[in-house]
Amino acid sequence: MLALVAVLLANADGRSGILLSRLLSARPDRRVVVGISFGAFLLNAVVAATAGAIANRMIGQGVAALLVALAMLSAAGALLWRGRPSLFDERAFVATPTMLAGRMLIAQFGDRSHFLIGALAATSGAGQWAAAGALVGWTLAMLPFLAFGPALAERRAAHLLRWASAAILAIWSLRAGMGAFGLIGST
Repeated sequence: MLALVAVLLANADGRSGILLSRLLSARPDRRVVVGISFGAFLLNAVVAATAGAIANRMIGQGVAALLVALAMLSAAGALLWRGRPSLFDERAFVATPTMLAGRMLIAQFGDRSHFLIGALAATSGAGQWAAAGALVGWTLAMLPFLAFGPALAERRAAHLLRWASAAILAIWSLRAGMGAFGLIGST
């Protein structure tokens, strides 16, 4: 459940939803594009969750809590970063499905969502649940942009939601970091 909420908040800017919405409007093979997008996210999520589960056995809970704090803080920073480059150029709209799959796998590798998945899996060791929750959170974050289009991101409410999500992630990060150092109790 934590991965679901964390990934949902981390993707409040709709970057993935905007990209998928643009791809779906430009390409005739919509089902293939959706399958590639979800497959690329899930494959990267499984890799991150597996790495987190392995880290759970190798590092202490204090270090894992610091990793979560860093992941939350970097996700909040990514939400507020104004100079986000476009993940794809015009060639993605005409690429073969195989090339598109490769581009999506590479583009999502090391994404803020996957860093969160790995960090949260490191705290519990339950990597499969972190990956499953993250997939649901990522999907929920994309739905408004798929339904209403990329222009939704420019609305005032979307900007406020992005800032609120970043604030929640920053507070969550602060709490996780303070808990790692024993400054507050873990509940």
